[in-house]
Amino acid sequence: MRVYELSVAALLILVAGAASLLLFGPRRPKRLAPGGIKPQLEVALALPPERRRPSGSRRTFVSWARLPATVLAVLLVAAVGSNEGDLSGGQVRSAAMRSIQSAATPRSTPARTPRVTPSAVPTPAVTPTPSAIATPEPTPEPPPPPTPEPPTPAPEPAVIEPPSGPPCGGPPYLTWVWRFSTDGSLQQILSTVAASRGGVIIKTHDGTDWMAKYDPSPDAVTGPAQVASIAQSLEGSGVPFHAWAVVKGIDPIAEAQMASDVLAAGARSLFLDLEPWPGFWAGSRESARVFGEELRRLQPIATIVTAVDPRPWTLGEVPLSEFASFSNALAPLIYWDSFDTPENRQRYALAGWPPLAGEMTPEFLLDVSAQILQPYGLPIQPVGQGTSGSALWARFLDYATLTGAPELSVWRYGVVGSDVWSLLGERTPSGQSYVVQPGDTLSLIGRRWGVDAQRIAVANRLADPNLIYVGQDLCIPLG
Repeated sequence: MRVYELSVAALLILVAGAASLLLFGPRRPKRLAPGGIKPQLEVALALPPERRRPSGSRRTFVSWARLPATVLAVLLVAAVGSNEGDLSGGQVRSAAMRSIQSAATPRSTPARTPRVTPSAVPTPAVTPTPSAIATPEPTPEPPPPPTPEPPTPAPEPAVIEPPSGPPCGGPPYLTWVWRFSTDGSLQQILSTVAASRGGVIIKTHDGTDWMAKYDPSPDAVTGPAQVASIAQSLEGSGVPFHAWAVVKGIDPIAEAQMASDVLAAGARSLFLDLEPWPGFWAGSRESARVFGEELRRLQPIATIVTAVDPRPWTLGEVPLSEFASFSNALAPLIYWDSFDTPENRQRYALAGWPPLAGEMTPEFLLDVSAQILQPYGLPIQPVGQGTSGSALWARFLDYATLTGAPELSVWRYGVVGSDVWSLLGERTPSGQSYVVQPGDTLSLIGRRWGVDAQRIAVANRLADPNLIYVGQDLCIPLG
């Protein structure tokens, strides 16, 4: 404010000076003849001679009018100084300070009322309510999301006429046959096993001897020709034929040749019984290697299964690693009744597997065998004890399926009770074959065929009924 007023004062001074020069500025005097007005005036005024100007003298006229401008400038500076205090920046007087403070306080100026433009319908002006602090408008809450409509439930698939497939049976349980003279004639075995929709594993030779040496039955194997005849009888009646033999390792090349002849005569697979007891394996690890190499040279794609006594203290007495190298699967002997002795329980405990509650059960033996044989990386096809009852056999079948070992067999035909045969027949039902399609579930397949899904799972020995895959061949049990 001080700078502004000083600037105005200076401007006024300049304007005043300019006006004085215009109004009262110097004038060039008229030239008078000698002895004109001025001498007469001087005489009239009776000026003393010393004060009279000589006639004809010349001077510059200075107007007295500069005095009013000077006086006006002084008055303006004084006025500004009285309002602003010390212009040099010093302390102002208290009265001046109060004047400045009062001048600094803004006066309330009444709001100018806008002129209302007349209209057809006058609209009253809304006067805002004065407020010391402006209240912001609240942010409106977002509208709630729309409630989604409940999905339309998929309609239940209608029971349609199932596709017609070829007749089938579940994977057959295999039954071991030792000697025809002890277990029964070939015809009798064929009839019983066919009724239960199973298969057989018949002993063909022991070491380098055909079974006719130990079995006086006319059905006993005398060589490859007899093996072919047995295979034709069984397979012609719908009973899968497999063979088994005791390997001794005394003449590994000759034993390998005999094993190859049995496979060539029609056996679907060959089980090799490898045990450390008298009358069984008597060779070395080298003879086991030679036997395996020769057998695979003769039968490179044949199915070979090695059967072993799975008790931990016996496995170290046979060349299992060498046999596992050319085998397709391992078949541990799960003899829960025969192994249930105080000595065996104690030896299992010393080996690190104490039986639960001191009882030798199918579940315990399956678990221990799977752990012991797991390092060999081969499928497990357990052999159950035929002398046991159907209650324990049902547990054995269920647990073997649950643990991923559904392909199992029974030792042996001559000692299996009728209740076990019935159980095996129920677990191997006949029906029609069905190939799983995209989008299929076991429940959907069951509704399509009018068969309970659990029954399909049991018939096909599915460890997980929820896990089926496209292209899988299932046997749908009917009747």
